Amino acid sequence: MLSICPWILPYSRAQTNTPLTSTDKFAIPAFNGTISFAVNGTYSNATLENNTWTFSNLLLNGSQLLENFKISAQNSNVEILSFTLFNFTRHTSRLRYTVEGQGKQIVNLGINTTQNGEWNSLDWSVIKNNNVFMTENEGWSITHDGTVTVDGVVGNVSIVYWGFLQNLPSSNLPFYLQHSVAITIVAATAVVISVAVAIKMVNQKQSNKQVKDTRAN
Repeated sequence: MLSICPWILPYSRAQTNTPLTSTDKFAIPAFNGTISFAVNGTYSNATLENNTWTFSNLLLNGSQLLENFKISAQNSNVEILSFTLFNFTRHTSRLRYTVEGQGKQIVNLGINTTQNGEWNSLDWSVIKNNNVFMTENEGWSITHDGTVTVDGVVGNVSIVYWGFLQNLPSSNLPFYLQHSVAITIVAATAVVISVAVAIKMVNQKQSNKQVKDTRAN
């Protein structure tokens, strides 16, 4: 299949189970960015609107279904590697991609489960180069609707949601592969997450104390 060029094809395409190959490129001309995929797959609809590609029912080979996936790239070329759901102690989801160019990526996985209507940033992690956990607001951020922005990272990126999801689609991966990867991730990140939570709680207590001292004065 020929690469998709924005100047010869419309930005919106709709067809049931449209084939997707690793040679396809989804351009974002205004942002100097492109989206591509490392493996073949299918999707039911792909639309570029407000410089963001929205994919409906995106299913990559060896991955799980992404029913409503949105992604934008600014001054960078993004190659999506996989989307995986781990049904382990928690229903964890992970998007993996690579980046060329020190630009910005804006991603929404279409996850609609929140706590009291608000996203808890502690339920999210952004990992670069497979083992470096980035601190929130120092390279990545998340908005109230679950949109994650990653800025200035080159190389491998993983966006992980450590949440409890409902009605997960059935896995296309073998049982042992799902759980071996999940066990590795959970074991490697347990200490890091615990420390992050502790630091955030201490910072919050210090902030509350400063507010009280200011009011007392």
